Amino acid sequence: MDRVIAHELEILGSHGIQAFAYNRLWAMIAAGKLQPEKLIGRTATLAEGIAQLVEMDRFDQTGVTVIDRF
Repeated sequence: MDRVIAHELEILGSHGIQAFAYNRLWAMIAAGKLQPEKLIGRTATLAEGIAQLVEMDRFDQTGVTVIDRF
């Protein structure tokens, strides 16, 4: 982690599910057993993202905000 911090590197990945389980997860979504879209509270543009970050501490909406327009 020292190298990551010193060189300001980014670590990309996921937390909570192993890569070998992705296919099963995608299959459950395709079959309608999981509906991850229900987690989305709103969508925003990249420009709106700044305001969304500033407002995060208000907890005035349910769900997550997804930036979907760049």
